[in-house]
Amino acid sequence: MKETIKNALILFVIALIASIMLAFASQLTAEPIAIQKAKQRDEAFATVIPNATFEEVKGKDLTSYDKINAIYAAKAEGKIVGYTFKMTTNDGYSAGLEMVVGLTVDGKISGIDVIKHSETPGLGAKADEPEFKGEFAGKAMAELKVVKGAASAENEIASIGGSTITSKAVTGAVNQAIECYNNELKEGN
Repeated sequence: MKETIKNALILFVIALIASIMLAFASQLTAEPIAIQKAKQRDEAFATVIPNATFEEVKGKDLTSYDKINAIYAAKAEGKIVGYTFKMTTNDGYSAGLEMVVGLTVDGKISGIDVIKHSETPGLGAKADEPEFKGEFAGKAMAELKVVKGAASAENEIASIGGSTITSKAVTGAVNQAIECYNNELKEGN
């Protein structure tokens, strides 16, 4: 009986020390991780709307937009030139595809950038390649649709070969950003 209590106390002390060390390590790394995530986000913003500064838009009810995490106004020379949407879609092959969508006030998609994904290498992972991301840049802010084969209309996005699910997930997120812009941010709303 005494041996069992002794072993339990030893195990408790070891678990307590390990927990304290894990908590300390977590606290120690939390700030550098947050700094890296902010840097990655800022680089993505600069990719979709270059030569701008970004300020978070607050006070908008985003409950109708399940993919939008945050909206930032892009400013150049003191004027709003567009908006960036930090988004997460769980509609891809793997959940948690994080991306940024840039929309300009003149009604164009300025670009998209994938921040993080768990899509299949060689298939859905191609959503982060310039060939696919470039399809969005310069398109008018109208509802986009994914097509197999080459895109022939202004509102079409060519599906990534073998990865229609990821293509639709990314395009669906872009469509939601466009909808939010038109309903919540566009001048006159």
